[in-house]
Amino acid sequence: MNRLLDIGFEPAGHWILDNGKLKCELLRHSSQKNILYAFICDGQVKYIGKTVRALAVRMTGYKTPGKTQTTNVNNHRRIKDLLSEGVAVEIFALPDSGLLHYGQFHLNLAAALEDDIIRVIDPEWNGGASEDASTSITAEAESEPGSEREPVARTVGTFSFVLQPTYYRYGFFNVGISSQKFIGADGETIELFLGTSEQPILGTINRRANTNGTPRIMGGTGLRDWFNSSASLSAEISVQVLSPTAIRLKSNQG
Repeated sequence: MNRLLDIGFEPAGHWILDNGKLKCELLRHSSQKNILYAFICDGQVKYIGKTVRALAVRMTGYKTPGKTQTTNVNNHRRIKDLLSEGVAVEIFALPDSGLLHYGQFHLNLAAALEDDIIRVIDPEWNGGASEDASTSITAEAESEPGSEREPVARTVGTFSFVLQPTYYRYGFFNVGISSQKFIGADGETIELFLGTSEQPILGTINRRANTNGTPRIMGGTGLRDWFNSSASLSAEISVQVLSPTAIRLKSNQG
């Protein structure tokens, strides 16, 4: 596992059994696309995979595999067996930042690294072969033959706020009392997806700035610049909570 940590893999979530059914809890990277992921048990890398879809969508394939999806079916069974024995199954991930290029061409980090990581680490569940891209299709997509529509990652909750002068100037916003339950702990890093962007900027959750302990989302210059380019003062900003440490912001200004 240390070799994965050395190249930037980080904890993204874990698997649990909920009344005998497999459930995935993602704390970060849930909406990230072009991403490498790993299933890890007791520090041992069991499986390496990649997906061009959102990580949450890809995990749905393991949770509810289609009958013809061999990789999904096998890993579904393996994960359930380990959880039934009391063994934790963690999910680690390495997203593609989109910054790697060869000349004018973008280098897909997940596609470039997957084969060599599997060759070097030789994870037990990979069977010596990289995951075929076709297995990224989830059970939901399979239920509609010919459909190219991508399933949408589950939303934890939604709320909105009005763009105040201090938010506009410094790149932060406060979360109200009724919505604070959706947001993670003080000091955690939070992914901020701005508008329709597929790549997040990183912010911080601050639960010490407000006297009532409600979260302040600190997005810095990246969030400030988006506020300035996408909305005017007093505009309403809607927030879609993807996980306690991942949100998407959209301007409701016509």
